[in-house]
Amino acid sequence: MQAQLARRSLLAALFTAAPDTSAALPPPDAVTHLLNRTSFGIDGYALARVGEIGRDAFIDEQLHPAGVDDSALERLLGSFQTLSMSNAEIMRTYAAGDQSARRVPQRQLRDATVLRQCYSRRQLLEVMVEFWSNHFNITHSEGRSRYYKTGDDRDVIRRFALGRFGELLQASARSPAMLAYLDNASNVVDGPNENYARELMELHTLGVDGGYTEGDVKEVARCFTGWGIRNHEYHFFANRHDYGAKTVLGQVLPANRGEEDGVAVLDLLAAHPSTARFIASKLLRRFVEDAPAAAQVDAIAAVFRQSQGDIRATLEAVLKSELFLAAADRKLRRPAEYVSACLRTCAATIGGEHGLRIVTTALTAQGQAPLDWPAPNGYPDVQGYWLNTAALLLRWNFALALFQRRIGAALYVDAATLRGAANTPAGLVDSLADCLLHRPLTAYARTLLADYAAAGGDPAAVLPPARLDSTTRELGALLLASPYHQYR
Repeated sequence: MQAQLARRSLLAALFTAAPDTSAALPPPDAVTHLLNRTSFGIDGYALARVGEIGRDAFIDEQLHPAGVDDSALERLLGSFQTLSMSNAEIMRTYAAGDQSARRVPQRQLRDATVLRQCYSRRQLLEVMVEFWSNHFNITHSEGRSRYYKTGDDRDVIRRFALGRFGELLQASARSPAMLAYLDNASNVVDGPNENYARELMELHTLGVDGGYTEGDVKEVARCFTGWGIRNHEYHFFANRHDYGAKTVLGQVLPANRGEEDGVAVLDLLAAHPSTARFIASKLLRRFVEDAPAAAQVDAIAAVFRQSQGDIRATLEAVLKSELFLAAADRKLRRPAEYVSACLRTCAATIGGEHGLRIVTTALTAQGQAPLDWPAPNGYPDVQGYWLNTAALLLRWNFALALFQRRIGAALYVDAATLRGAANTPAGLVDSLADCLLHRPLTAYARTLLADYAAAGGDPAAVLPPARLDSTTRELGALLLASPYHQYR
């Protein structure tokens, strides 16, 4: 108990500005900042690759992930048979089984998400997959979505994550997972359902203040009557469609058209100025800061519109902008980012299903289990939602537990490799800060950690072998729990 109180006291001090320092952390260098924002945490491969080809070339490479060798991850995912199955195959194989069988598709997609975020070399793609999964949120644990979400992840989100927004929007509208989740599969002429129409404009395109009315919601719902599911795939039911004339956002859609009513609405929304601003604001919120300035939003929205919704071009404009370069530490890592960053920077080993259970249990406890936000708006992406005492305590406990596990455990860190030749409290602080944080500590934080590790002794004195491993693990956990690792 006394050791636990001492850790908490130290962490509290690290989260508070020292009397002789500013409140700001020493800024990371440009490479560390780039990797913190474009990945789920820094690892040795990414650092070496940026050093080899340079920052801008690395951005370009990550924006074209097909050229990045990810065969090691693909082998790791080889046993997850549901990832390549059609909706019909998944339903036929698992939906009629016992409770354990019915959970297999959901568990495999959740575990694959964790493994991709931790091990993929196509990290920017994984960041954008998470971004669009959140944008077009489908709660994975509900109804048919637990079976259909696998295909949505593969054929909609991953396929178009760096493509054109209009194509992504069209694919999402036809996704059986989305059709079931937002009830458009039950939207028929004699019983219109407005759920999808409302979320399409509020959450997927225009934004809540994007200029649409309740009348537009009703008209858009009419446009999508007949869009449904047959044999677990998208199907347009002509006999369920409303063939009357419609008016959406002031544009008249003539009578006696079928599926093209919905197609026209999606094209109209994808090209709308409000959509450009809404997507630009969300990209800036993800990659730059929680509340981007209007001028920043306008600049990125202009790129989005000029490129006809080219996600890759828009994202490149964000990542190569001055505002991105100046935005270090303005974002708090959400749980998925924090846990993955811990595992990636430590080169932690996830041992099979048991190791994955430890990770997903931690994510659930911290409030961000993969694909499991219960509402259509997706997990929040602002610090105010995630930063509180209870949440920080869960993160601290995860970091401490991670470093306590020895080689051979289901989830473990090789502490000896991390510390290298360091053998004094001060040397351990420097070595671990360098390999775990990739950024400088303040003199105050370095002294605080070195004195804690010395336990009343000399921070420059060589530690006895009996204390070297335990001190390494203690310091490693404290660094990951510190604000230097909580922010990106």
